Amino acid sequence: SLNTLQRLLDWGAIPIVNENDTVAVDEIKFGDNDTLSAMVAALVEADLLVILTDIEGLYTADPRVDPAARLISLVTEITPEIENLADGAGSARGTGGMITKLAAARIAGKAGIPLVIAQGDDVAVLQEILDGQEIGTLFAPERRTSE
Repeated sequence: SLNTLQRLLDWGAIPIVNENDTVAVDEIKFGDNDTLSAMVAALVEADLLVILTDIEGLYTADPRVDPAARLISLVTEITPEIENLADGAGSARGTGGMITKLAAARIAGKAGIPLVIAQGDDVAVLQEILDGQEIGTLFAPERRTSE
């Protein structure tokens, strides 16, 4: 619940929310953790959402098959061209792939929350992101009309 998440934040903990396929029920199943994370971030009015995965971020092509693929460090708008870059299967450890991460970026962006997709192999990556280092792909949030 929101109170539980707020208490964890008050204690200085970083809550990790994960949909466990073995205990999820159809009525509350999201289908992927990327969407779930964006919805939770919007619920708690997070300052930033970080999705860690097995790839550095969004690339101009699949870096596993195209050596000329370049990392895109900033996305200011999720255009059809950006969506086309996300086609393909998920990683070896996940089912969503980049498509669900773009969907999460869209949800977070509409809530005014920036999202970073980064490789999660190094435990220091979260601190590096919080320190402002340019790591992975940053999806800028939509500007709120009330601002």
